[in-house]
Amino acid sequence: MGIFSKKDKQVSQNDHNEETQYRRYQHHYQEPFQPRKRKRVSKLFGILAILIILIIAFYIAVMYMWSRTSDVDELVKLEDKDTYVSVEDMPDYTKNAFVAVEDKRFYNHDGVDLRGVSRALAVSLKNGELTQGGSTITQQVVKNYFYTNEAQMTRKIKEMFVAKRVEDKYSKNDILSYYVNNIYFGENNYTIEEAANYYFGATVNKNNPNLPEVTVLQSAILASVVNAPSNFDINNISDSYMTRIKSTLEKMKQQHFISEAEYTQAINELNQ
Repeated sequence: MGIFSKKDKQVSQNDHNEETQYRRYQHHYQEPFQPRKRKRVSKLFGILAILIILIIAFYIAVMYMWSRTSDVDELVKLEDKDTYVSVEDMPDYTKNAFVAVEDKRFYNHDGVDLRGVSRALAVSLKNGELTQGGSTITQQVVKNYFYTNEAQMTRKIKEMFVAKRVEDKYSKNDILSYYVNNIYFGENNYTIEEAANYYFGATVNKNNPNLPEVTVLQSAILASVVNAPSNFDINNISDSYMTRIKSTLEKMKQQHFISEAEYTQAINELNQ
């Protein structure tokens, strides 16, 4: 009689068969591979992204070349206006009223305020439309002189390129002077001196002995109207316009362009 029974031999044979089948399974099993379709889609997205980048780069390059046709030397022609007054001849609070409300980093940027652009873009994306431009005073000088009637996106890009050249060419006082002497104040007034004469019988020129000097409040009123001269009437100040003037005065105080006493006096005059 053998050492292993018939039953043991049968169990051993079954184990052998199972091991053989397992080895065959291992031999024929392959890891699943990534479908070619997915790889093809990823490649198409990569190509599309590169094309978009190239198109944007080409568009910006065209805008840059187009912006070079604007001759920044022409801005000095604004000084030929009969009512032109340099900001150096104005009270500090008058010129700085416009800085406070339009471009508080005017004295620090080089024509383009990236923080302002980022903020304006964020607000525009939130609202679902281009509601804020983030333009600096320098960019507004460029727009008002060269690009008033152009499409917004095209104009904005060219504005930035030309604004850099304006900052290289002119001082901050020159740029601010060109701004306040080439914007619309309502009632066909396009310089700040015209507006001060027309609305208040006053002057922004410290060297003009014939008229009273414009006040802090009057300066704030003029700075507040340029944003929407067709909606705000200096001769008939609405509630919304009143709110904007108060906001301008508050900004002037916060940015240390006027003292607490000057702010209080202006508010009291406004409420009378």
